[in-house]
Amino acid sequence: MSDELTNGIYVSINPEPTSKIVQGTKNHEFRNYIPKKSFKFLYVYVTAPQSKLKYVIEVGDIVKYPEKLDSDGDGNHDFNIGKKSKYAYPIIKVYELVCPISLEELKNKFGFVPPQAFSYAETFAELTEHVSKAEKTIIISQ
Repeated sequence: MSDELTNGIYVSINPEPTSKIVQGTKNHEFRNYIPKKSFKFLYVYVTAPQSKLKYVIEVGDIVKYPEKLDSDGDGNHDFNIGKKSKYAYPIIKVYELVCPISLEELKNKFGFVPPQAFSYAETFAELTEHVSKAEKTIIISQ
């Protein structure tokens, strides 16, 4: 996995949807954009009150509305009827960092600022290298 990890984007996700992803009840991440560069991984910064980089999510091919998703999964039905975002990123695997990285460390050591939309992995090359080598646990594997 580590050789491919530079092929990703950093995203901020609120704690509630992150929890649903980790529990396996949410099997797509919904967004209103597709980055110009293709990617395979989402580096998930969990917003306050957690304020930590905690997960790496491997995603599949992007589904574009009006294509339909399987109805199982939190938010899938809303996507299918046009109430959700325009794009669905299928969640293939979820890795949890054994030692999540706090916002303070992210800022001070890596110059990281939580993205409003997304940031490419190469923007934070040192952080991406650190994450690729960090110990992770697979918590979801589809």
